[in-house]
Amino acid sequence: MKKLLINILLMFSIASLSPMVLAGPLDGKKLVMIIKSADSSEAGMGLSLAYSAVKKGAQVTVVLGANAALYPAKKGAQRIFAAKNKIPRDMLKDIITKGGTVYLCGLCAKWQKLQQSDLIDGVEIVTSIKIWNKLYEDGAKSLTF
Repeated sequence: MKKLLINILLMFSIASLSPMVLAGPLDGKKLVMIIKSADSSEAGMGLSLAYSAVKKGAQVTVVLGANAALYPAKKGAQRIFAAKNKIPRDMLKDIITKGGTVYLCGLCAKWQKLQQSDLIDGVEIVTSIKIWNKLYEDGAKSLTF
C-alpha cells in the first residue's frame, strides 16, 4: 500500500511538472529588440539575443533604426559579428526564418533613401505608431543595442 501511494504521488508530481518541462522558458513572452548601433559587436549581441529568444518561443520584434537602418538592405558591405561569424543582414534573415518580426523605422528608411524593394524579404518599413504599439503591448519587454 505504501509503495502504491508513493507511485501515485510520483505520478502526480511528474504530471504537474510536465508543462514546465515541455514548454520553452520564453513561450509567449513578448520581446521588442531595438537595434540602433552601427557597431557590429553591439548590434550583433542584440541580434543574437533576439534569435535565441525567438528560438525558445518568444514573440520577438526587432526594430531597426538610426545607424542600424542599413542592416536589412539587400546590398552593401557589412562587418561580421565575430561571435556568430555572420553579418547583421544574415542574422536578421535567421530571426525572420524562425518566426520573428523585423521592422525598419520609416524615418530612418527615408534618411537612408531605402524603399521596401531595397530590403530583404520579411522586413517591413513602419511608422512610429506601429513601433509604439509593439512596445506597449501587455507584458512586452524591450532591450536596446
